[in-house]
This record gives sequence, C-alpha cells and structure tokens, in this order.
Amino acid sequence: MTIDFYYASWSPPCRTVELVAYILKVKLNPIETIPGKGDTQKPEYKQLNPQHTIPTIVDNGFVLSESRAICKYLVEKYGSATGPYSKEQLYPKDLQKRATVDHRIDFDLGSLYRRASDYFGPVFMTGYYGTAALPKLKAALEILDAYLAKTKWVAGPEVTLADIVVVVTISSLEIVGYELTSYSNILRWFKAAQTTLPGYNEANHKGTVEFKDYLFSKLKDN
Repeated sequence: MTIDFYYASWSPPCRTVELVAYILKVKLNPIETIPGKGDTQKPEYKQLNPQHTIPTIVDNGFVLSESRAICKYLVEKYGSATGPYSKEQLYPKDLQKRATVDHRIDFDLGSLYRRASDYFGPVFMTGYYGTAALPKLKAALEILDAYLAKTKWVAGPEVTLADIVVVVTISSLEIVGYELTSYSNILRWFKAAQTTLPGYNEANHKGTVEFKDYLFSKLKDN
C-alpha cells in the first residue's frame, strides 16, 4: 500500500524521509505541502497534524509526523530482514548499537541540525543568516568530527540510520557554501556517504539544490 507523504522537496527533514524510503524501496505518494503558502495551516492539515509541520505520513490510516520518528517507523516496518541496508544494519536490535544510533540521531536533532537551522532559518523570515548561532554550530561540527575520528560511519563501522539523518544536515550546510574544510573526518565521511548511500542524488541532492535556490531567493545580501 502506498504511503501518503506530505512534504516540501527542499525541506531537510522531508529529504531525510525520502532518502530512507528510497533505500528501503518503500513507495511514497507525495503530496506537496508548502508552509509558506499556508498549506500546513489549513484546518484539514492541522487536524491531521496538530503541530502543523512537515513531513507527515499516513500509512493505512496511521498518522505520524517528525522525520526521525517516521524514519525509525519505516525501517522497523518495511526494512528487509537480510542483505545490504537491512533492518538490523540500519537500526540494530543490539541494545548498545541501537543506543549509539539513537544518540547520534538525537545529537543531530538537539545540536547539529538545530544549530544549522538556527543559522539559515532566519533567512526565511528576515533575509539574513542567524550569525549568532555560528559558535554553537561550529561546536556541534567539532563534536561530529570527533565521533568520525573514531569510526568510519556516524554510529560505527557500518552505515546506519544515523548516517542518513546526518548526511541531510551536512549536505544542507555544504550546498549553501558553509565552510567545512576544517573538519577532515566529516569531509572524508561525507564524500563516502554521497557515493555509498543508494538514491543519494535522487532523494537528497536534488532537494538540496532546491533548498539552496529557495534560501538564496530570500537572502537580502546574496
């Protein structure tokens, strides 16, 4: 059964869901939902998702929002039992391995993506970057670089759901020209992720270009 997917193609959280779905070979029914056009404020959408955020999925009547929760749900329900990018690889059952994946995903939510959003988010409202966020964004990138100094991938020796989540954040920074050359481990990992993750170009990179174009269209000092 096709899953209804309320999204905007330029949105980083939506791209995360798209990339996971691509890797899992899950078919999404895309329903464009643009916050700037008031789509998320419509009564029918707010009834579906009281947070009036994107993305939101509806899977056979089950409604779920928040991209990271959606990604975990898709992996648990639709992930394959064996083979590359299996459920066990992407989101392991082993307690310590899963805890590490959850930690990195939560680190992205509470630190890395949050600081990135604090940096470029104000452009959509004011036309200017949120430069006050730069010290904390730099600190979050230093932490990620330290994690990647110890492991090949974000949460260990194999690709996991954490890599999919974090690569969307890093690609959103990289596409708008944020300087990453100080973070050699991130650069090594990012290069590998772009060529390793199935569907990276189709499910993420196209959206990052749209994100850049949308951001730059709002930027007053572009």
